[in-house]
Amino acid sequence: MKTKSTDATSLQEDTPSVRKRFEDLQATIARLEHQKARYLSMFAQSGAPAIIVEADMGISLANEKFEELVGYSREEIEGKISWPDFVALKDRERMKRYHRLRRIKGVKVPEEYECKVIHRDGGLRSIYMKVGMLPGTKASIANFMDITSRKRAEEALVESERRLVTLLGNLPGMAYRCRQDEHRTMELVSEGCLGLTGFNPADLVGNTVCAYADLIHPEDLPPLAEIVTHAIVNQQSFEMVYRIHTASGDEKWVWEKGVGVFSTESKLLALEGFITDFTDQKRSEQALVSENLRLRSTMRDRYQFGDIVGKSPAMQKVYHLILNAAAADANVIIYGESGTGKELVARAIHDLSDRNGRGFVPVNCGAIPENLFESEFFGYKKGAFSGAERTKQGYLDAADNGTLFLDELGEISQNMQVKLLRAIEGGGYTPLGSSKVYQPDIRIVAATNRDLRQMVRQGKIREDFFYRIHIIPIQLPPLRERKEDLPLLIDHFLKQEHGGHYPRRIPGHVLDTLLNYHWPGNIRELQNVLHRYVTLGQLDLLEPQNQQPIETAVPDAGQGESWQGYQAAVDGFEKSLFLKALEQHRWHREKAAASLGLPRRTFFRKLKKLGLTDDQT
Repeated sequence: MKTKSTDATSLQEDTPSVRKRFEDLQATIARLEHQKARYLSMFAQSGAPAIIVEADMGISLANEKFEELVGYSREEIEGKISWPDFVALKDRERMKRYHRLRRIKGVKVPEEYECKVIHRDGGLRSIYMKVGMLPGTKASIANFMDITSRKRAEEALVESERRLVTLLGNLPGMAYRCRQDEHRTMELVSEGCLGLTGFNPADLVGNTVCAYADLIHPEDLPPLAEIVTHAIVNQQSFEMVYRIHTASGDEKWVWEKGVGVFSTESKLLALEGFITDFTDQKRSEQALVSENLRLRSTMRDRYQFGDIVGKSPAMQKVYHLILNAAAADANVIIYGESGTGKELVARAIHDLSDRNGRGFVPVNCGAIPENLFESEFFGYKKGAFSGAERTKQGYLDAADNGTLFLDELGEISQNMQVKLLRAIEGGGYTPLGSSKVYQPDIRIVAATNRDLRQMVRQGKIREDFFYRIHIIPIQLPPLRERKEDLPLLIDHFLKQEHGGHYPRRIPGHVLDTLLNYHWPGNIRELQNVLHRYVTLGQLDLLEPQNQQPIETAVPDAGQGESWQGYQAAVDGFEKSLFLKALEQHRWHREKAAASLGLPRRTFFRKLKKLGLTDDQT
């Protein structure tokens, strides 16, 4: 039995040891507290959102980045909101299951995965999370990475690919990606492959059944290879039309447009492009070429082209130019003496062109005073000026999508050339009284009996205006240079006067006179001479030496004709008077008007009333 003294002695002996163990324990606690503080500091200052989740799924600790992720403060989160409350409904049960299994020894649970969390504003954020257990505890720590932007980009890419696949699948042709080898080995083709070639996409990809190059017509392979090689060398796109043989053996024309795909080191990776059926277009093109050749062949022996009469070599050349001009959509300038039929040629070009269903607007530029040019060409709005009681359409608007025929083009002043040039070159025009700019789609066919090149040298025609108009020139021969057409023209006009049939035979001496006359007024003069011959019974010509009328009586010319009324006789006399004045002044209308003592506009108005305008020729 120990005595009290013995116990006291033993206690004294153990005191240093106890004190040492106590000091060690305090040091350990201090070290742990320091590590904890350091750990908590690192946790709080982490660049990624992080939380500590307890065994009951409550959040005991959250850092500032997690606050930003969910939109709640730490005071609202810690000890008050459980982790599943932040998880989107479709991911919630999975998160709970992982949480339970992670705390069972020996059970493997994913440590990294994706889910969606709910922000305070109700929006969903896509996150990538990594979870691990805290050693010696039932708590886990979760770190998060916000991948919302990346997921949206991925979803947008998937949607874009889906749309592209849908689009390519619905296209009537075949989209492809292939290697640039001798077989054009396909790596990818769209569903349109079946309709185009008769082969399923799987038949062509990787040459499982045949190579695409095997489908191409042998005659077309060499030029195709040259085109593709040239495009690759210059890193340009290429397009071509060629023939293929389908799975059923049929021949098709196809149109292909493609481009090389290059690496950043300019190494060719593949060819990508689109191929579509071009058979119908090619057949239409071939039919059009054949029809054009047929027309040109038949034109060689034609004596009439629309309302234009003549089969001389000079007129066959004109017909050829009319066809060329009609096939294009460029501006045309028609040169020719007065009365040679310039407006008829302009109308023929319009009628044969793609604009034939739209307006043909003839304008006599010489009859428009300069101060009225803008209102006539551009139009005006009601109230634009004194006397503008209604809105008026201008020539450019009337000819929109059609043809504007500018007769006597050489009469347009330089100031007006600038304004007209701006309107037709894309600058548009503005009607008087309006602020809106209109962009006309018109084709200009102009005509003149003057030498425009000489006028350019003289400074009367602007050079830029000349080159804008002078794209397709057509020169009409005067009647004296194609007298072999006179019999046809005489027959045509006489039948025209009598509704298609002229009952009487022209005496030989009259015909000789017509054939030997020099016709300074050209076809217009011929038509009017024949009109007088039919209505008045006499042939009235101008003799070239003294410019005096030659009257050739025609016996019994009035037999069988009923007496014309007073007004008809007056009109006939007035028409004859005007014709003589025109012929004496070689069809210069201003000089003819002055010789009769008439104002120019009155003279022009009467010409129109009497049917003495260019559209007769």
